[in-house]
Amino acid sequence: MSLYYGIPLLMLASILQSVWVEGLRVLGGRPDLALLLVVAWAVIRGADEGALWGFVAGVFCDLLSGSSFGLWTVMLTGVGLLAGQPWVQALGPTLVRLALMSGLGTVLAHLGLTTMMSLLGYPLNIGRALTAVAAPAALLNVLLSPFAFTFLVWVHRRLPRRGAG
Repeated sequence: MSLYYGIPLLMLASILQSVWVEGLRVLGGRPDLALLLVVAWAVIRGADEGALWGFVAGVFCDLLSGSSFGLWTVMLTGVGLLAGQPWVQALGPTLVRLALMSGLGTVLAHLGLTTMMSLLGYPLNIGRALTAVAAPAALLNVLLSPFAFTFLVWVHRRLPRRGAG
């Protein structure tokens, strides 16, 4: 049921990411809207739905990116799966878990993307990409994660419950 709301939301986030946020730079990085939504949803609903949202968001990001198709799909699916793991619940209060998973997910996604792009022959400097792009992006995602989480909690509370009806 969550994909009825998730698909348009993730498509909009991916479009905004590609059109508007791509030109926005803060300290060399930019926030990852789709990643923020995937992490927040995984923290709210668990690994299964986090991975599903990550897959959908990744497909949209891949369709709008100039890199090889599938890179974002693999990375965001993995981030959603990681952020929704049961052991993440033991990391502390929700905001702490959310911040940790947003920062860690950003760094892992960027590390995976740059590694795979390098293996595919794209000319890039992995060290610079991680320090000048991924680190500022992780900081921005950590700072923006409570807003994404608050919005998705609002959406979550309005979704019909499973088995209700």
